[in-house]
Amino acid sequence: MYVTTGRGGHVDVLDIGSLKVIASIAVGARPWGIGLSPDGRFLYTANGPSNDVSVIDTVSLSVVATVKAGEKPWGLTIVATD
Repeated sequence: MYVTTGRGGHVDVLDIGSLKVIASIAVGARPWGIGLSPDGRFLYTANGPSNDVSVIDTVSLSVVATVKAGEKPWGLTIVATD
């Protein structure tokens, strides 16, 4: 399970069975919105005060890109295209 920590500036990865944090990934300032790619490979966070979106590789559990996203993005939408 992926959970943003808001002012903590991280995405925590929890084990579903035990609900223990197994990883904590630093992203932009105050991640508000979160979304998972349809294939589960990438997680995206809308980081309001830092005006960007972080792209997290769900295998390596690391930020692989940061994309400028206008002013104070608070959410995002994932669209599957086939």
